[in-house]
Amino acid sequence: MSAVTRSTEASGGAEIRGVERNRLSQPNGWWGIVLLIATEATLLLAIVGTYYYLRFQATQWPPRGIAAPSVALPLVMMGVLLLTSVPMQLAAVATRAGRVGPTRALIVLAMLVQAGYLAVQIILLRNDLLDFSPAATAYGSIYFTMIVAHHAHVAIGLLLDVGILIRLIGGLTDYRAVGVRAIALYWHFVNLMAIIVVLTQLSPSL
Repeated sequence: MSAVTRSTEASGGAEIRGVERNRLSQPNGWWGIVLLIATEATLLLAIVGTYYYLRFQATQWPPRGIAAPSVALPLVMMGVLLLTSVPMQLAAVATRAGRVGPTRALIVLAMLVQAGYLAVQIILLRNDLLDFSPAATAYGSIYFTMIVAHHAHVAIGLLLDVGILIRLIGGLTDYRAVGVRAIALYWHFVNLMAIIVVLTQLSPSL
């Protein structure tokens, strides 16, 4: 059994696995991200519910003068974002073996794709703003609220990526390994919500 019992002190594969084995429950970082996910899921699902409530109250959705959203590019972008769950999960697995190099490389790979996704989505958002206003119709208001909320969660995830990469400069400890696993869990949530948001966004065209 490892003599190291504190997650902040454990470093290297053997000590990290020793702390993992001795835990009686999930670490605080895991519970913290679960509570964050529960809160943010409630917010996003409330926005999606509002979208459908307004849609079912409207006689025409989207209103006259606003084109139905295009399908191809948003679906491709959603698929690209979903793929980032793979390197994030692999990074979480690598932390259990105490492999800091692969952990960093996998997070950087995922982050580059996630950042590219957000950049393209911001361009698409700007184009939508040129076509119709969030203040003119209920459709515009809930459409932009939902899209911006989703983009904000992607931006938060990118900040978490940057934060953990900075921490990993000092090496891998069990405390940081928990952080990697928590961030991977957050990205799984963001990607799941991306499916719901994008399919809701495209629902008038499907």
